[in-house]
Amino acid sequence: MKTFTLFIPLLLCYALAAAQPAGYVPGTQVCWTFNGRAHGYFKAAGNGERHILISFTGVGETGCANYDSQSPQKFLKDNGLNWDGRTVRTPGDTIIWEIYTVPNTSNMWMGAYISDINYLFNHIAPIDTSEHWRFHVEGLSFGVGRLWAFLGNSQGDYNPYRGIFSTTISIAGTQQDPALIASASGNTRNWVWVGSQDTGITRPSYSHNIYYAITGPKHFTYQVGGRHDGSTWDSCLSLKNTDTMTNRWLWMVRKPDTLTEPPIELPCPISGGPANYVAGTQVNWQFNNRSHGYFRAAGCGERHVLIAFTHDTSVDSTNYQLNSPAKILQDAGINWDGRSVRAPGDTIVWEVVTIPYNSGFYLPGYANDITYILQHIEPLDTANHDRYHIAGIGHGASRMWAYLINTQNHNSPYRHIFSTTLTVSTTWSSNYAPVTAYSAGRRHWVWHGASDTNPTTPPWASTDYYNALSGDKRLTMQTGGTFGASTWDSCFSIAGTDSSNNRWLWMATPPASPFLRTAAPIPPVLKSQKPESLRLYPNPSRGISRLSWNGKPGTAYRISVSDISGRIRKTETGIRGSTHVLDISNLDKGLYIVQVEGGGEKFVLKLIRE
Repeated sequence: MKTFTLFIPLLLCYALAAAQPAGYVPGTQVCWTFNGRAHGYFKAAGNGERHILISFTGVGETGCANYDSQSPQKFLKDNGLNWDGRTVRTPGDTIIWEIYTVPNTSNMWMGAYISDINYLFNHIAPIDTSEHWRFHVEGLSFGVGRLWAFLGNSQGDYNPYRGIFSTTISIAGTQQDPALIASASGNTRNWVWVGSQDTGITRPSYSHNIYYAITGPKHFTYQVGGRHDGSTWDSCLSLKNTDTMTNRWLWMVRKPDTLTEPPIELPCPISGGPANYVAGTQVNWQFNNRSHGYFRAAGCGERHVLIAFTHDTSVDSTNYQLNSPAKILQDAGINWDGRSVRAPGDTIVWEVVTIPYNSGFYLPGYANDITYILQHIEPLDTANHDRYHIAGIGHGASRMWAYLINTQNHNSPYRHIFSTTLTVSTTWSSNYAPVTAYSAGRRHWVWHGASDTNPTTPPWASTDYYNALSGDKRLTMQTGGTFGASTWDSCFSIAGTDSSNNRWLWMATPPASPFLRTAAPIPPVLKSQKPESLRLYPNPSRGISRLSWNGKPGTAYRISVSDISGRIRKTETGIRGSTHVLDISNLDKGLYIVQVEGGGEKFVLKLIRE
């Protein structure tokens, strides 16, 4: 028995001696070359609970010459810090760190990194990989991409160790595949860190996207004034402070029985838009020789973008904000800050871009403007459709749908990114088939004043749109509502605390969300409610059509024909009887509105000129 007791320590000593670089002295950081590639290795001296950190460096750290030039490796060689690689969790409870540095030796060829990580675990002292709380992984800059490619098995290379990690730290990352991150992050605790002044391919929005893609417990730090440099990265991995929320080393090694995370911290939208823009203000944004309205809420939260097409009366910087939604951001009485509280601790920050009637019905102009907007605001992952919304009022609703269904073949790359549409007081379409096709898989709300008497926007025009829509859809016919601000303000009201009565919460609450409250289905207005008492044949017309209506004997009627902008193109008066031959052969091809008035009655019908 005595011999056996002595033999075990000898075996352990042999394993420890062999399981590290040749001649390694604990407490020192060395370059360890194997598989033809350089790596950094450190193991703290002394006794304690052993934890392993795999650290993927940035693109500039490639080998023995500079693998230790940034955090956390540089802490281990900094005589000023004099860190020994030990973290005191509580008195008498010390963590000894074993840090393996993976430089950028193979760009994004994951097979090489996986082979190296396999080698590492096969050549260090054995450690129980089922104790996940002992394993951590961190990436810096381009190393963030290699970190998530490793965890997500992006290139299909087998690695038995990618599922052992309990925490991840992503510092100043580049753009990543959100689906890959979502699949790899559900069982880890995660921290994303970026400097507010970081730019280019490591701009803050890319870290935002990483944060939003993560499905497990997560934290985000947006370091005010931080840049893409060592001072920001040192702050993330600082050895200072003694609690788990301000010291990443203590956060990583929290004991399994204390893993309840504080509330999730949401990142802040921070830049983009007009030059010198101040968050929380609505301003005129001039580009492409046209005026637009721009607003971005101040503060932190989940960022959502709304593109809003105005009615034809709002044409430029002098009046784009006269109607909702731009109006409520301008109204001191409402005093809305552009933030929607979806649930306690879960705030939406809105970015609202107003598209006035500045290009007639020339769709490529509006498409170019939307492209410019989305390329000059702080980037937001366009694959995350739940963050993008689009609305149109009056004839602006027609322009909105014309943009979405690619009328005039403008071929905008962004027309498919929207998850919700708001169609308010619309006129009608001459062809609903593209609307039906586009609307599938999206959510839609159609809103109209039931007492709208504008000849170009009768209530049944919204009914036609509603009936044409596929996907999830709702219709509101506002009792007493007319064609005007009171109806539009009601649609965009910020009142109400759930998604069934507040359009802002409805837009920001996709069906999978636990916050969605399903309202009872809203029935469409039946076709029979449309004023069928006016008939026209043939329609479409090649120039001559016959009108008939339920006229009153002896009444003189006035007949007018307007284009979709509301401009009257033809008028005939003193018409008696209940039939009339209508000649529109001198009008261009297109959609027109025919209105018959007299004896206190009004009949409206759309007419297509072929």
